[in-house]
Amino acid sequence: AHMEMIQPPPRHSKYNPTFTGTPDYNMVEPLGVYPCKGYEQGKVVQTVDAGGSIQVKLNGIATHSGGHCQFAVSYDGGDTFAVLKTVYDDCLIASLDYTVPIPSSAASSSNVVFAWAWINKVGYREYYMNCADIEIKGSDDGYISGPKLLVANLPGYPTIPE
Repeated sequence: AHMEMIQPPPRHSKYNPTFTGTPDYNMVEPLGVYPCKGYEQGKVVQTVDAGGSIQVKLNGIATHSGGHCQFAVSYDGGDTFAVLKTVYDDCLIASLDYTVPIPSSAASSSNVVFAWAWINKVGYREYYMNCADIEIKGSDDGYISGPKLLVANLPGYPTIPE
């Protein structure tokens, strides 16, 4: 087992009370299909106001000495992600709980993908990602801008060395 996001509850997770199918009991494994393990959009698991924040809880036993985590949102089903928070080097070491701010400029949508992505510091070069379906209550003409999500250690993407 490696690491997974448990709050907000991801798509197909045993922690997701809105998911009615067979849960993915391997949420902690490295990502195979980008984005979101290829899982389709589910029901909204959390609603947050623009200017508010999302409390993220991570869980697992193999932290690989930490690494680089990003927390991001997508308004287009996961085609593009804007990074809201980055934790360099000591993600999963300093804490397993993170507060991710939602910009006050955010647009309203009930189809937002919230993603946690992790590039492990040591070990096989892997990429981890869990996605949760959230709603943001903002303005009709709102927007979120931020750095593009770093995707690495997957076929067709760069490999980041230890």
